[in-house]
Amino acid sequence: MNARKAVANDGTQGGVHHGEEIHQDDCGGGRCGGGNAADGKTTLSFFSNNSQDKYQPIIDAFEKANPDIKIDYSTTTGSQSGYQQTLQTRISGGNLADVYIVPPEALSDLVKGNYAKDLSNESFMDKIGDAAKKAYSVDGKVYAMGVSTWTNAWVYNKDLLKKVGYDSIPATWDEFLTMCGKLKAAGITPYLEPKDGLGNAVEGWIGAESAKQGEALDAKIDAGKDTFKNVYGKYYGEWDKLIKQNLMSSDVSGLSGDQVKSEFTAGRLAVYPSGSWDIDSFNETGLNYGFGQIPMLKKGDTPYAPGSIDPAFGINNKISGDKLKAAEKFFTFLTSDEGLKLYQKQLGLIPSVKGFNATVDDHFKDAYDLYIKTGNVYLNSAHWSKGTTALRAETFTQLQQVALGSISPTQAAENLDSKLKTLS
Repeated sequence: MNARKAVANDGTQGGVHHGEEIHQDDCGGGRCGGGNAADGKTTLSFFSNNSQDKYQPIIDAFEKANPDIKIDYSTTTGSQSGYQQTLQTRISGGNLADVYIVPPEALSDLVKGNYAKDLSNESFMDKIGDAAKKAYSVDGKVYAMGVSTWTNAWVYNKDLLKKVGYDSIPATWDEFLTMCGKLKAAGITPYLEPKDGLGNAVEGWIGAESAKQGEALDAKIDAGKDTFKNVYGKYYGEWDKLIKQNLMSSDVSGLSGDQVKSEFTAGRLAVYPSGSWDIDSFNETGLNYGFGQIPMLKKGDTPYAPGSIDPAFGINNKISGDKLKAAEKFFTFLTSDEGLKLYQKQLGLIPSVKGFNATVDDHFKDAYDLYIKTGNVYLNSAHWSKGTTALRAETFTQLQQVALGSISPTQAAENLDSKLKTLS
């Protein structure tokens, strides 16, 4: 699974757990207010969750426009799942970078520990949309700058669908299951999900129902006003039809994201949950593909997909003077047209910033209009206040057991209620 996909499937990036307060008396990357290099430049340290080759063109362009500032870039090695863990380690050791990526799951701990600067009244925040501000707010103050939104959308092989008389993914779940049956009968693998992304449609269904009720169902569960059994049980039952009707193999309980993607790019798989981050690799294969909507349970339901504001940019609250001015210039650059174009090109993420018209690949335009433009995305863990990382991982673990036939969908939902009681 590539780095971006890991976030899209999990919505989490491991590591800093809610309830673990993190402390720092110092700031990393040089003196808190100084940080001037021998050549007189201000050095700004930047800790990110992407490889340096992704960010280097952005850094080069910023340094060219600001010759008095030097960016000292660092990242985690290996998969993106270790970012939060490394972030926590750096904070504990007094080595938090001047600017850094803020995962949504770590926000409350970062604010509690006074590591994230309040950005609410900064001029560069004027372009940031309300949804992005809300996603990174604590007690009405905004602590990170989110410039893009991710969403899952289901990618499909047009040639395989055409073999059974379809030109796109059907709008409703029952119609989708019927199409899967026809694909299976034709010897084509209809649909797969990776083991750490099981139940992809469920999040879309809960998002649509939450919008209908005017309150996130997961927020109600978190507040003790509802239960996973009551909310998730019926949706898990619908998802389980894929297994019960032999439309999706129980092998999904052990399939990685890379394995699922390989089946699709090899032309053997008809449909699977993907996103804009896979477009370049799909285009390289020459596949005849498209992105469609996630089938909803009932005709007329508003289409929703798993998604959220991407991990955002934060400023270490301990820095001041030239370093703080440099950080503010960097954030201003990131929200400029030049910065956003480079950000999209390099990271494969679609900016959702006021006044910026993102370039969207033709394959993804329908999904962009359906989910990102409307804001019709939903991430369950964004509405949980405790044990976010562990609880989200548990949803996948439980569905792996459902796929294997070890437990019922209702039991899986009840087990989530039990897990929630153990978290603080």
